Amino acid sequence: MPISEKAQRAWKAGTAVVTAFTAFYSVFCIDYGPGPHVFTGLQSWYRQKIDSILGVDLEATRKRQISDNNAQKNIYGGRGEGMTVEERNDDSNPGGR
Repeated sequence: MPISEKAQRAWKAGTAVVTAFTAFYSVFCIDYGPGPHVFTGLQSWYRQKIDSILGVDLEATRKRQISDNNAQKNIYGGRGEGMTVEERNDDSNPGGR
């Protein structure tokens, strides 16, 4: 039983939409690891544009992250980084690892 022409057009349109979304997501949203990759420039440009549209102040965000990291170091006596939550909460291990 052949598919009608109208159903074929709908199928092709749906395929085009799914393909376009997959390409967009693959290029702009997927994190490909810590090192530079082929989409690094495009992802950086896209994120800057989105941040400017949403009014995100990157400098204020960086300062807040630095102050949060310093506060975390003060809370854990300079031993907060690289520790699991269990190690931080372990009262029987006051000196760290």
